[in-house]
Amino acid sequence: MKEKIILLVDADADCAGIVLEAGARTGHGVRVSRDGPEALGFLNREFNRIDSLIVDVETGSRGMALLAALCALWHRLPVIVVTALEENHVKPMVLRHGAVACLGKPLSIERLRRVIDRFVRPENAQEISCDPWGTPVRR
Repeated sequence: MKEKIILLVDADADCAGIVLEAGARTGHGVRVSRDGPEALGFLNREFNRIDSLIVDVETGSRGMALLAALCALWHRLPVIVVTALEENHVKPMVLRHGAVACLGKPLSIERLRRVIDRFVRPENAQEISCDPWGTPVRR
């Protein structure tokens, strides 16, 4: 049985406390990764244990590169993006790269909890894959 673990990718760990609390409120453990290569290594080793990813996209953090790499996977995990950048500017880009949600900072525990409940819980999960051209498709 898959463990209920959220992988947080956050270079400066500024939202780790909120993600830990929202994870606890939804029955998820949280693992923190500082960058994309570390996160991809963890996914390579522990893919079956991970329920979803939360990626902090900020200037210079390479979060969009991580989203592009994840988009190449045929079957994927739900990805929630948090950002200190202008949410209305970032949201269309990350949704095109397969994220299920984009939340601007400051991040609230309750808003994040609602998104986790909506997209990460098994009964609400959607099968997410890519078409032959790499475009995310939710089924």
